[in-house]
Formats: sequence, C-alpha cells, structure tokens
Amino acid sequence: MKKILTLLLAVCLALCAFGACSMYRPDPGAGEGNKEMLGNIELNPDSSFSGKLRIAAPDVASHKSALNAFISSFNEKYPHIEVEPTYIELNSYKASIGRVAAASVNNPANMYDVFWMSQDYINEWIDLDILSPLDSLMDADESIVESDLNSQMLEVCSVDGKLYLMPRDYNQVVLFYNKEMFDLARVDYPKDEMSGAEFRTMCEQLATNIARLDNRTNDYGAVYADCVNYIVDCNVAWSSLDYPLVKSFGGSVVNEQGEVVFDSEETAAAIRYWRDLVNTDIGGIRLAIDTVTGADRNGVQFRMQQSPIYLHSRSVMSDLLNEETMGGQTYLGIGADNLGVAALPNFGGEYAVGAGCSGYAMYKNCANGTAAWQFLKHVVSIEGQNAYSVTGDCVPVRNSLLEDPTAAWRTCLPELLGADFNHDAFIYKMDAACAVNDFYPYVPFSAQVYVTARIEEAFKSCIQGADNMFASNLTGAANKMVNDIRTAQG
Repeated sequence: MKKILTLLLAVCLALCAFGACSMYRPDPGAGEGNKEMLGNIELNPDSSFSGKLRIAAPDVASHKSALNAFISSFNEKYPHIEVEPTYIELNSYKASIGRVAAASVNNPANMYDVFWMSQDYINEWIDLDILSPLDSLMDADESIVESDLNSQMLEVCSVDGKLYLMPRDYNQVVLFYNKEMFDLARVDYPKDEMSGAEFRTMCEQLATNIARLDNRTNDYGAVYADCVNYIVDCNVAWSSLDYPLVKSFGGSVVNEQGEVVFDSEETAAAIRYWRDLVNTDIGGIRLAIDTVTGADRNGVQFRMQQSPIYLHSRSVMSDLLNEETMGGQTYLGIGADNLGVAALPNFGGEYAVGAGCSGYAMYKNCANGTAAWQFLKHVVSIEGQNAYSVTGDCVPVRNSLLEDPTAAWRTCLPELLGADFNHDAFIYKMDAACAVNDFYPYVPFSAQVYVTARIEEAFKSCIQGADNMFASNLTGAANKMVNDIRTAQG
C-alpha cells in the first residue's frame, strides 16, 4: 500500500544492535528547505505543464548520449519543460557539483535541479547535505512502482531505506576483449565464467604470442610487441572488482556481528591471485596492470589497443566503440566488429560479480521540483529505458526488460554489434551479483566509506609492496577497519 507523502523530515537516531556492535546512523536529508521543496512537488502533471530543468552530467560521450536520449524522449511527453544540460569535465565533476551547491545555499535556483551521480558518491554527498531523499515521493506517487525496478539497484542507491539516487541502468562487470589481438595471438576467445586457472592460462598465452608480434601494428601505428605492456586493463582496487574477488575466494569484510573478518586466509588468497598476475612478466608483458597505473589510467590501455582485455561494465561501451577525446587524449575506438564480451571469470571458485549503477539525483532544495521528479520517473520508465538502450550503453533497470529477448538493449545497433554479440554476459548469473552494500548493514554509516577504502588500500599495499610485508599490510588494513568502526561508534 502506498504511504502518505511525508512532509516532515527530521534528523533521528537509528540504533541497530548486532551482537556487541551498536550502530549510530543519521537520517540525512532533513531540513526545512527540503520539507518545503517536497511539499511543493506536483506528482503527475499533464503534458501541458511548463517549466525549466537544469541537469548536470560528466562531459563524456557515453554520459552525453545517455542524457540526450533521456531528454529527447522526456520532451516528447513534456514539450513545455525547457531542459538545460550542463556537461562538466569528468575529473573535476564531483568537486564542481560540491562547489556549485555550496555557492547556492542562499539561492537554490543557481544549483542544478538534477545531477548525475555514481553510487560511490552517495555517502559523501549525504554528508554535504545536497541530496533529496526520493522514497517519500516513490511511496506517494502511484504512477511508479518499486517492484518494476531491479531490487538490488534500488538497494545500492539507498541508505537506511532512503532512496537517494534514481538508478538509470543495471551495471554488471564483464570481460571486454579485442578480437583482433586475440586473432593475431592465435588464442581462443574467452568464454563465460572461465575458472581462475583458465583465465591465467589464457593471459599467459596472449603475453607469449603478442610479444612475438614485432611485424604487426595497431590502428595507432604502434607495433604490438613494443606497445603492449599489460594483458588485463582494469582498476582492480575498484570496489566492483576487489570486493567480488575477495568474495569469490570465500572471503568477507565485516560479519553479521559487526566483527571485521577481512584479514582471513581467503582474502589473502584472493589478493595473492591478482598479485601473481601483476608480477608475472612474459617477454616484457605483465599479465595484469598494476594497481597504481590501473587506477590512474583505467581503460586507457584497452582504448589505445595496447591491452587485449578490459574489465568494466556496459555503461562505457560507446566510449570503447567510437572515436572519443577524454582528458586531452583522442582514442580511435575499438570498432564494433572487433569488440567482444564475456562474463567475468570465476576467479576463486564461488562465483561473484560486481554490480552497481549510476543514475540521477535531485538537489534537496531544487527550484524546479515538479519538473525534476517527472524527469527522474522518466529515467526508469519503459520509454526512457528504451530510449537509453538505443545508445548501446544500457542494460535496463526495469525487470520486464532485463531478460526480454526483444528488448531494445539487445536488438540495438545490430548493424554494428552483430547478431552473435553476447548480450547475456551483461546479466550473467545476476543472483551472484554483489556490492559493498552487502556488509553495510553491519557497519556504522559514518564508517562505511572508510571501511570500503581500506579494501582498496589492502589491494594496493599487498600487490605493490614487498612479499615479506604482505601479511602485515593485510592485517594493517583490517585493524584500520576496526578503528574506523570504533570511531564511528564514539
């Protein structure tokens, strides 16, 4: 049953006991300005409604094509809402949104009504007090039904049951590969859910054979044997890769009793597996990129046709396919007939794959609340999801579209992707999808971001550090998690 729209949002304490762990969680998003904004929203205006809407998104091809698709289809329904998009350089995006919000405290009309947000930003932007909780609107508006949307994506977009981000898609990590590089190296294409041993063997074969390609060049004119330094391009310290890798080996981070269990043999095995890939050199080519370069130049090696494998999600596909300039560098694109995809390997034996999303948030004091709410609803509507799907970058967040063989996200770009393109890889074993939100219920709100950061810290220090420091680096990260939780508990 739909609940009555809550007009009074107050700060409260939420105490939840798990064994000896008692957690304090604030109820963010409160305030008179937010109450007034929510109370003035018209839930379902007709198509004659007129107004303005300011939206911010990163200045990246995939983000721009997504927003353009949403705006175009949105204006078919609301032709009298004037939408003004602003595109901001990705590297400065988060800081820019914070600065504009800080400068708009006394004049909310100067702030964007809606802005793109990654799930990774939620806790930080709750602390900045710029996000409007959307759950009360969801409950009051009978034109939108939660059960129509992927429950896991709603969960990763929420904190303590409050929805802060309208998910625009379902993002599951996959293995992209460059067919030409595999063909030249005479290595079979990867298959869905390879074992960790099979994946390593494939990487070894690629490194051995690519090192011999001293007479073949990529589209940039670079000789493969000279320009390929890493077989696997990724940021393994990214939470959508490092946490599922730990889970695949049977490890965990914080248990249901609130105890840190990160420094286990299972976690050590997961990190050592990737450490061995990074440190294995065949003919001057490492099997996997190091954690520093992978974090600083995520995807660059694959886009430059200098790595045959890239681990990421479908949301970046147009950036991979097409010529694109990012950060002052122009990438020629892999080409649709040359881009392959497979499900993530089963590295440790217990299949786990990172999944999450990005989407659009509403400013807590936004000046155009009615228009903003209609846009957010449109993002997850059938019309909006199909419009986004046509770009090729979208795996829908609507359940009815996810496994529909005729849905636009599967049938789009057939002349480019081909009939045999493995769309199923993007939703392979969704029941094994996971995110750091899995253990967030057992961690105080104010410690969640820090505990997640310690996972990344452990991967970096254990992979890049000396072998005799491996155990102490892992234990050190776990001890910091304990301190983060204690500090949050006061």
